[in-house]
Amino acid sequence: MPMKYTALVTITAVVFTFVLSGRVGKMRAKLGIDAPLSTGSPQFDRAFRIHMNTVEQLVLFIPVLWLSTSVLGDLLAAGIGSIWIVGRVIYANAYLINPANRRPGMIVTLMATGVLMLATLWGILIDLLG
Repeated sequence: MPMKYTALVTITAVVFTFVLSGRVGKMRAKLGIDAPLSTGSPQFDRAFRIHMNTVEQLVLFIPVLWLSTSVLGDLLAAGIGSIWIVGRVIYANAYLINPANRRPGMIVTLMATGVLMLATLWGILIDLLG
């Protein structure tokens, strides 16, 4: 399978997001917060925001991950994508404990996405000019 490492990172990111969704559902049941409410207790609010922010970031991450493989290759793009996942785990764990501590995980996430985006843009420019 071509791009097997990038595919593995993509599936891992999607599964991680799915796990976060499950956490929100469990919190709803545990704390008695019925849909469509999206607030109700600080604990639930944190789990909900972690999930929603990860979904928001996933929309940016997945396209640039796959586009960057044409410039960086499968293994390097997947390696940078793995850093994105680590950033999301750091973000989620920190945010759940204390939202004020979420910044390092967010920075790692944004840096990984930014590197993938810049690599993709670089590849497009080189191709157009070259």
